[in-house]
Amino acid sequence: MLNWIHHKLSSGPLYVRITRQRLLVVDVSTGKSYDDEPLMAVSTGAKKVILAIGVSARSVDGTKTNPFSHPRVLAHDFQALEKIFMHAFMEVLKTRRLRLTPIVVLQIDERLDGGLTLIESRALKEAAFNAGAYEVYIHGGSPLTNQQVKDGAYKRHAI
Repeated sequence: MLNWIHHKLSSGPLYVRITRQRLLVVDVSTGKSYDDEPLMAVSTGAKKVILAIGVSARSVDGTKTNPFSHPRVLAHDFQALEKIFMHAFMEVLKTRRLRLTPIVVLQIDERLDGGLTLIESRALKEAAFNAGAYEVYIHGGSPLTNQQVKDGAYKRHAI
C-alpha cells in the first residue's frame, strides 16, 4: 500500500549521470536539473564543516575532495559522496511542496575496466539512500531519455 501511495504522489524518478568530473541529476517529470562538478570543500579545523559543493569549492580554502577521483575505483569517499548526492537532490527537489523521497536511477557514464564492483554498487546505492532516496537502481545499459526513465526502462538493465 505504501509503495502505491508513493508511486501515485511522486512525479517521477531522479536520473543521476556520473562521471569522474561531472554529476548530472535530472528530475525527469519537471526537467529541473543539477549539473556540477562532484567536488566538496571542507574546513581544515578539528570540526569539519562543509564550505562549498560543486565548482565553487575550487575557490574556497579548505580540504577538497571529489569522491569519484580515485584512479582504481569509481567511488572512494563515502561521506563526501553522500553529502554531494544530498546537496544535488535537494537542489533539484526544493520547489516541491510535498517532499517525498525520490526513486533514483544511477547511470555511470565512465568507462570502467571490468565494470562496477559489488562494493562500489553497494556504496553508490547506500549513499543515495542516505541522501534521501526511496528506491535506488543502477542502470547498466545505454543512456536513457527522460521518457524512458519515466516508463521504467532502467529496470530492465538494473545492476
